Amino acid sequence: MREGDKAFGSFYLSYTPASTDNYWIGGFQIDKDYQGKGLGSQSLYMILESIQEKHPQCQIISLTVEKSNARARALYEKIGFINQELENQNGEVIYKMKLK
Repeated sequence: MREGDKAFGSFYLSYTPASTDNYWIGGFQIDKDYQGKGLGSQSLYMILESIQEKHPQCQIISLTVEKSNARARALYEKIGFINQELENQNGEVIYKMKLK
């Protein structure tokens, strides 16, 4: 993710080809100097749009977040991700979003 000629964040997408529900956004982060400017929301919307364009069969996208990261959890919930009240093997909370 870039603003002008500066990178301000990154992420990766893990998925199982031809699946409808095994898509995971991982490593999503915004540099601390760029946080609080709405770039996280804008970036997430762009990521979701790109997934829908490149993987039209995708119906569910998932991600995890550290329990203590209240800002990230609020961002994901604002975008429409739902806390599954489950944790992965690292104790991170699992969120899912149903795509239209």
